[in-house]
Amino acid sequence: IMFIMFNRIQNIFFVASDIEKFSKDFSLFFSSKPSFQGFSNELGIKIHTFNVNNLSISIINTYKEGLWSKKILDFKKDKREGFFGLNFMSDDPKVAHNELKEKKISLSEIQEITFEDYNNNIFHSFLFSISEDLTSNLNISVSGDNKFFIGKEKTTSDLCVKSVNQVVINTNNPDGIINLFEKNLKIRLALDKTFKEWSGRMLFFRIDGVTLEVVESDQIHGSSDFYGIGWHTDDFKLSYESLIGKGFELSEIRKGRKPGTLVSTLKNPILGIPTILIGLDGDVI
Repeated sequence: IMFIMFNRIQNIFFVASDIEKFSKDFSLFFSSKPSFQGFSNELGIKIHTFNVNNLSISIINTYKEGLWSKKILDFKKDKREGFFGLNFMSDDPKVAHNELKEKKISLSEIQEITFEDYNNNIFHSFLFSISEDLTSNLNISVSGDNKFFIGKEKTTSDLCVKSVNQVVINTNNPDGIINLFEKNLKIRLALDKTFKEWSGRMLFFRIDGVTLEVVESDQIHGSSDFYGIGWHTDDFKLSYESLIGKGFELSEIRKGRKPGTLVSTLKNPILGIPTILIGLDGDVI
């Protein structure tokens, strides 16, 4: 049986200085409450998690010294808050850790991490971070299946944002990203395209229905940086009207790059993270 390094993106982490406030904003955006609220003593974080069907969105902040506290404090000095990191799921993080070490990928040690909710339920997971210079700003971690992040009820309303469509990453080293993501992490490179209009290169990696859209850019702090996120909705017009009704400001609807899609950008996105809404239905209103 061939070992699959990563099954999917399990968690996207956003840093928020005021978890309670932004948890309410995301509750409004997702039409659902957090599926998990608690903390991790080992990581040194407080955490609120939302289930959005294909993965989890976790809002985090430091609350004591731990494995992630310095990373988060450095992040807040630089950006204050926003898109912090990705967590990939592996069927066996210990095997994945050994394989990546053999490939001379720079990694943290694998550690047992606990997450505790406010009812004293404790959940265990093994976790390690990829500490390559190329992705140090991306805070990529790998863990086993953290089932406790997944809420019992999945969002079913057509008004809701259903899933993450894409994560946008800027890099000044696209070839290095290909080497790390495709060759070493075994994430499928679906498209590598240079756009003549702006002499820029875009890479599209696919993992379990989510696109990692990597854009060549020399306007970034480190070698790679998160830029934004795209949300998919099954009924675009219903979701669009629902979000406007909740007080979100969205741009006019326009046709997306992919034929048959409609898109709109949030004008005042939560945590200042550039955000696009994507749907598959019909003509521009």
